[in-house]
Amino acid sequence: MRYKPNPAHKRETTEAGPPRWRPGKALCPSSMTAAARNELLQSSVPENRDNPASTRFAVRRGSSGLEFFVARATLIARNGEVEYHGYPAKCVPGNVLKLFFERGDINKAEYRKHLKRLS
Repeated sequence: MRYKPNPAHKRETTEAGPPRWRPGKALCPSSMTAAARNELLQSSVPENRDNPASTRFAVRRGSSGLEFFVARATLIARNGEVEYHGYPAKCVPGNVLKLFFERGDINKAEYRKHLKRLS
């Protein structure tokens, strides 16, 4: 699995090229490096474990608290490697939130808070 940047979520020129950001798109943090984005992808969890190209989710602690990210498959190579691009998300599915809690990425209070938002 590998990360490929998408300029639709960037306000500045990056390794993906010039920005193509539109107001309807979630804006990626400008301070996040390609290495940090790849690290998030590697630590992400699939929504569906049985599907190798499943949408994946990651969480990190930022200066403003928890930050969720979603990664969607954009290409499946002949060798089976899946290419993803990611962007910020406001929430994650309940089963993914539970995995974050079980892995220790979020604490019980955070789990409950975000679980309530899903209702």
